[in-house]
Amino acid sequence: MPGEVISLQTGQCGNQVGLEYWNQLAADHGILPDGTVVPDTERPLQYESSVGSTDQIANSGSLSTATDLFFTQSETSRYIPRSILIDLEPSVISKSMSKMPMFNPRNVHLSHQGNGAANNWQSGYSYGLQYQDELMDLIDRECDKCDNLSTFQLFHSVAGGTGSGVGSLLLELLNDRYGKKLMTTFSVFPSNEKTSDVVVQPYNTVLTLKRLIEYSNGTFVFDNDSLNSIENTLYGMKDASAFEGTNKLISFVAASVSNSLRFPSYMYSSYESVLSTLVPTPDLKFLTASLAPRSSSMNEHDIILELMNDKYKMNRVEEPAKYISVLDFLVGAGNNNIRNGGFNNISSNEIKKGILKSQSRLDFVPWTSKSVHVVLGKGRDIAGGSPSKFAGVQISNNTSIAGVFTKIVKQYDLLAKREAYINYYTSDNSTDERARVMDLFNECKESVVGVIDEYKACQQGNYLDDDM
Repeated sequence: MPGEVISLQTGQCGNQVGLEYWNQLAADHGILPDGTVVPDTERPLQYESSVGSTDQIANSGSLSTATDLFFTQSETSRYIPRSILIDLEPSVISKSMSKMPMFNPRNVHLSHQGNGAANNWQSGYSYGLQYQDELMDLIDRECDKCDNLSTFQLFHSVAGGTGSGVGSLLLELLNDRYGKKLMTTFSVFPSNEKTSDVVVQPYNTVLTLKRLIEYSNGTFVFDNDSLNSIENTLYGMKDASAFEGTNKLISFVAASVSNSLRFPSYMYSSYESVLSTLVPTPDLKFLTASLAPRSSSMNEHDIILELMNDKYKMNRVEEPAKYISVLDFLVGAGNNNIRNGGFNNISSNEIKKGILKSQSRLDFVPWTSKSVHVVLGKGRDIAGGSPSKFAGVQISNNTSIAGVFTKIVKQYDLLAKREAYINYYTSDNSTDERARVMDLFNECKESVVGVIDEYKACQQGNYLDDDM
């Protein structure tokens, strides 16, 4: 039975993405920003039945929506997100509360001093330690509202202070208290191609990655360089609202992953079923997202093939990648009505043709089956807004992650070999303290190198034999 999902939004990036994410979910379910239902959509939204059956096509059909997995309802029937908002300075959360009053103000944690974490992992982590009881009280109270808690999902950046530091501590605390629950993360990685304002971001990233490696069950990787490239392709050059477009890209992916949970079917109706399709071993759990822009000239076959285009992948792919698993979500406005017992604008034959063509084009690792799984999701225009700019999302587990992490390690090495800026992470400037911190840093780096080696090793035909 699918269980409830609690979202944790930490830091500026996490809360900005979280705002767009809940805006997307509200639009999908016909919910206004204040939590009330859009007029004329108060009846439960029904979903379609199956259109043809193959073992690779799952239709989100025949069952009513499962808004209770992501929302609670107040006594006045207002929908309230199951979400905790955490930041050390108030501006982003204040904006979120203003734009979407449906957020529960009791689920907000702000620093009493109103200061940020100065883009420093150590500052964020230390703050979290100081206020861990207060943070866990917020989470425990939200958990108490669940009948069958399934998953925590974390929205954060790995390069700053609050999202990385407080986010890392939350992963540790949740593993300790709720270790049997799933932990997924939507993690935004820093630019590797341009100079960053955060000079210590390689340290922050490696320290956070260590916790993701240890405690996450599945991490969706979003690379800033790729997000910016996709945004420029789809929207043109950025305007004054920096990051708004990239945040929408991330939120669309996150909402698409949960589409089959919120509009449940007989397959992929829980995070457990999604992750079991994508993550074969605990060491191979870093996932890549790709988008297919909407076009009136594209059918299902075209969308599935477009999802293979490296141009729309949200982490930079510089070398040919080998695939471990692939799960495509076709999300469109044409999927909402019932006709002849199925999706009225969906062609199962075109989907099957797209699956066969993509199976022949994708290079899979030798020990896995060449399966491309497809989920048909509901469109977002139920709330009366304009249709989404996108027609589909692909989540894949592939070896391009090794390239992303290799760049991070190289950036880390450039700083670490000179112990540059290490004083921001030490309690004093003594030789022993600097050596202690560098040992901790290098331990984290070795964990990242271990993941790189794992993704390289999995390309061999005897990979599973080596694990035995």
